[in-house]
Amino acid sequence: MSIKIENIGGATSEVSGGFSHTEVYVALLENFTALTEPKERDGASPAASLAELVTIDTPHTFEVGFGFTKIKAIRESVGLETTQIGDVTKSPVQENKLTLQMLGSEAEILGFKRWAKGRDLVVLATEFESGNLRQIGSAKFGGKLIESSSKIEAALEGENTTTLVFQDKQKYDAPIYTGTIEIQPAA
Repeated sequence: MSIKIENIGGATSEVSGGFSHTEVYVALLENFTALTEPKERDGASPAASLAELVTIDTPHTFEVGFGFTKIKAIRESVGLETTQIGDVTKSPVQENKLTLQMLGSEAEILGFKRWAKGRDLVVLATEFESGNLRQIGSAKFGGKLIESSSKIEAALEGENTTTLVFQDKQKYDAPIYTGTIEIQPAA
């Protein structure tokens, strides 16, 4: 089946960027029982629309006792960048990078950096205007914490922040997840 493309884009009332500062979620890939992906471009059951190429509409499910951990980032510090990388004639992919800053240097923040490094992750962040949940990481290619830095400036009024950068490489831009967010239950 081929997707018919007629009109893309156009005038909208008020488009804005940015992500909600209270809605960034992280989970270990190993704790999922089901993690779906957008439909394929070709094959036996291809996408029937452009939206299906980047939308995950089946809810993810976790093993009992697991879920997403909620991270509170500094307002207007969360950003998503997607770049096509690789040779266009061979195997180009999309590199998705989600960057956020957290305020402070509490033990929980520093411990989170250690807990997340080197592990396969799934990260969700909510776009401010549209409310779209954008996802880093998939069942095939887990997201990674590729950068983490903490900064405490010498001056009393100086910066005290932790910056985290999550990255994945997929066939698609960081997809839009329309399912529910299952929060990690309290211990």
